Amino acid sequence: MKKIKNTIKYYREIFKYFDKNAHHFLIGNFFTGFGFAAFSLLFNLYLKSINIGESRIGSLLSTATFTTAILILPAAYIIKRTDIKKFFIISPLITVIGYFIAVQANTEILRYIGFILAGIAASFNSVLGGPFIMKVSNTKTRTVLFSLSQATMLAAGITGNLLSGFLSGMIKQSGVSENLAFKYTILIHLFFALLSIYFFSKINIGKLYNQNFKNKITFKTSVKLLIFLILPPLTIGLGAGMTIPFLNLYFKTNFHLSSSTIGIIFSIALFLTILGSLLSPIFAIKYGLINTIIATQLLSVPFLYILGFSSFFPLVLASFFIRNTFMNMSSPLSNNFSLELVDMEDRPLISGLLSLAWLASWGLTANIGGHLIENHGYRIPFLFTIFCYLLSSLLYLLLLKPLEKNIKTSE
Repeated sequence: MKKIKNTIKYYREIFKYFDKNAHHFLIGNFFTGFGFAAFSLLFNLYLKSINIGESRIGSLLSTATFTTAILILPAAYIIKRTDIKKFFIISPLITVIGYFIAVQANTEILRYIGFILAGIAASFNSVLGGPFIMKVSNTKTRTVLFSLSQATMLAAGITGNLLSGFLSGMIKQSGVSENLAFKYTILIHLFFALLSIYFFSKINIGKLYNQNFKNKITFKTSVKLLIFLILPPLTIGLGAGMTIPFLNLYFKTNFHLSSSTIGIIFSIALFLTILGSLLSPIFAIKYGLINTIIATQLLSVPFLYILGFSSFFPLVLASFFIRNTFMNMSSPLSNNFSLELVDMEDRPLISGLLSLAWLASWGLTANIGGHLIENHGYRIPFLFTIFCYLLSSLLYLLLLKPLEKNIKTSE
């Protein structure tokens, strides 16, 4: 209880130093997270309800991922040389259009088109957030703002998951078929995602850097450092893609849970992840960024094993909550660490390359994971995820731990 009180006091003090642009950014992110939560939770279930298998679902999901991966570097180049406010406004709009097409589509081609549009928007989102936070923060607020950004999205996911799970159940009880209940719920939530545009439009910032399209492309970060920064998220992406996109199907298939129950489970998991995200800067100050990242990743591994091999639901549920909390604690710390190490003008490109490493590997194994799950179950994918998380922790220790002395965390 004392730790929680100290954390609340710490955040209350730090929040006073936040730039107004950061406030608008966080509120806008909440509405996008809330609006898109229903799609993340229910679209897989919707496809399953119309007899589409895990292999085809994995292929569809990886389409958006590969689109994002292909366009990340061009997006980073554009973001570095133009007014970023327009992208905060355009990106959620394109995502809504893409998801609308995907859920309304009667053919597989149209679903792919919808996911490609969403992937295009995601490529800009992937390179916007990190550099924007670095721009509107300082050493006092930076680590906290990274954590709050993730916590805000998670809070939006909690409310979005809860409401979408119950709403789809209520619609189904009114006599509508299960697949239509999922579809209507997603469409209702997409409307809320559009509300984010109002708050993003209040962001008062133009270019992140004083460059235009006539400037030559320069890159000041060493190739060696770049490789060191990319390898850990690439490894995590390989592991995560094999299992994480299918966790809602995992609960529905293995334990025959309803969409509302799955929504509650995912909401509780996100709430616990919020607590972890808010505590992570405290642990980073006390134990160091890399030590905290390694410890939280390793602590998640035993619970991944339980998910893959246990059929005892209470144990599986507890393991899901704990794994989700530990593994997601490291994300804002890792982003903060990477962007602190590189030259300021390289940050959009580095942010894009880090996202590219994660997304490309995630997209590759999502395809493979869907095929393995459909034909052999969940054990092999979970074992592969465990191996990748262990390897990633080793890479953090060997490659990035020696560089931590160059990082200044909030004090």
